[in-house]
Amino acid sequence: MFNTVINHLQIFGIGFSFGMAGPCLLICAPILITYIAGKQTIWRKALGDIFIFLLGRLLAYLILGYLAGLSAGLLRQFSSSNLISFFKPLGGIVIILLGVFVLTGKEPASWACKFTSKKISNFSRLFILGFIIGILPCAPLLALLFEIALICRGPLEGMFYALFFGLGTLISGLIVIGSLAGIFSWLPSRIFKSKRSNLVFRIICALLLVLLGLGLIFKTLSLY
Repeated sequence: MFNTVINHLQIFGIGFSFGMAGPCLLICAPILITYIAGKQTIWRKALGDIFIFLLGRLLAYLILGYLAGLSAGLLRQFSSSNLISFFKPLGGIVIILLGVFVLTGKEPASWACKFTSKKISNFSRLFILGFIIGILPCAPLLALLFEIALICRGPLEGMFYALFFGLGTLISGLIVIGSLAGIFSWLPSRIFKSKRSNLVFRIICALLLVLLGLGLIFKTLSLY
């Protein structure tokens, strides 16, 4: 029992470190900060956007933990399957759409309703993006998941270990990315006073998001 508690705390600590200065921060921060800076939203709303994104990523971690609990072989099959190659370009498309929303300055519902009957909310697009990025495990996370597969005794226990890891990344992500979001949601309005300079800055942020999305798509296509 004591060893199990220690294992959970260690995995929580690993997740916290990943979100503070590890792959989770390096992958997610550029996308979120560029999006928040381009929207020039208030800090409280920016923090809510970050939380929604991190919740989507946490759900992906729970699924990966469940797979790890089933078997390391199943996790290995999933991580190298065609399903992963589907998620990567899909993530790129969502990032590009974020760039479009930043450029137009419109909420996605007003833009997307011309093409679909369902309302696409701010919650859904950030949650989906967080889930897509989370379901594409980086090498350090994949190594941790294989370690979980060795120490857990079933899928539910694997999911519980992944929950502790995900909570670690969520808390540290809110601290670090939330702090950066506070700076980047306040700074543009102080620097860019005119409408023209604001528009140029928004265009730059939108283009960066589009490039990040295209980079993810072409990186996947280059493997085939």
